[in-house]
Amino acid sequence: MHSGHFASADKLVAQAVRSFLRQSPPAQTDPGLGSIGSMRDAADELDEIVADAYRKRREETWRDINVE
Repeated sequence: MHSGHFASADKLVAQAVRSFLRQSPPAQTDPGLGSIGSMRDAADELDEIVADAYRKRREETWRDINVE
């Protein structure tokens, strides 16, 4: 900042963080149940599970309430 290379401390810190992130290896993600990547990879299967659940719910006539 003293040399005039950065306009503010915020700009200096932002550049330092960008440099750090470029140099650091990416974090390993857990492919367990909490992984968004796993869900994205299985999107078709998840869509079918949801569609099947809706079909089964429509077949459950006990859920229908006659309000008339």
